[in-house]
Amino acid sequence: MIEDVLFSSAVHLMDKQNRDGGESVSRAATDVRAQNEIIQCDVEKLFMLTEALWTILKEKHGCTDAELVQRVQEIDLRDGKLDGKVAKVNPDCPKCSRKLMGKRPVCLYCGAEVARVDLQPFSR
Repeated sequence: MIEDVLFSSAVHLMDKQNRDGGESVSRAATDVRAQNEIIQCDVEKLFMLTEALWTILKEKHGCTDAELVQRVQEIDLRDGKLDGKVAKVNPDCPKCSRKLMGKRPVCLYCGAEVARVDLQPFSR
């Protein structure tokens, strides 16, 4: 008899946990969908801005589509791979010439202090 009650309680508890877990998964999925929609809107805005800027450059300065394609390929190849991605390229340490990691103020290899001032508008 007591075993039946314990079993029933355990089944009831597991059922409740599954329902609660399902609700949190559903909320998380809804949040992800909302974030995805925001990102899609941002990408569309960036696409429009890019197209507008390129049109202005063509009309006012005579730039050509071939020049744009060439420049995009140059930027893409900075990391040695033509893969459609802008690679994050870490600068070298001025003392030991090894690659600096992240935005650390010192080189991990030689301990040299490094001034990390990113004045480039497209630095990552």
